[in-house]
Amino acid sequence: MTSGAAEAADPKIRWLKPVVIGLGIIFLGLAVLLVVLILTGGPKRSGPVTGPLAARAVAVENQVMALPKNSRVTDVLSSGSRIIVRVRLADGTERLYALDGDSLKPLGSMTLQVER
Repeated sequence: MTSGAAEAADPKIRWLKPVVIGLGIIFLGLAVLLVVLILTGGPKRSGPVTGPLAARAVAVENQVMALPKNSRVTDVLSSGSRIIVRVRLADGTERLYALDGDSLKPLGSMTLQVER
């Protein structure tokens, strides 16, 4: 039986030949792309780094954060566009100050006190 006779014999699988050819072309294209990426070392970043690892400049103009007497800063954390400053107060409690990472304006504070 020739290929024309096979297609005439079963018209339900007439679509199979173009699909197989298309998938083969896609497979070859992806293989070539993979080889090129491996040989060239991948895409190069030419612009500035953005995202969570990027350092950004913030203009600070005489920002003052008044802390209670006999207290000290124990930790500074950042998450997204927020900065958290942990302060140990003279009586042993801790207070968390939230600051906006872009303008360094205070957003609020929370006192952590351990039950005795």
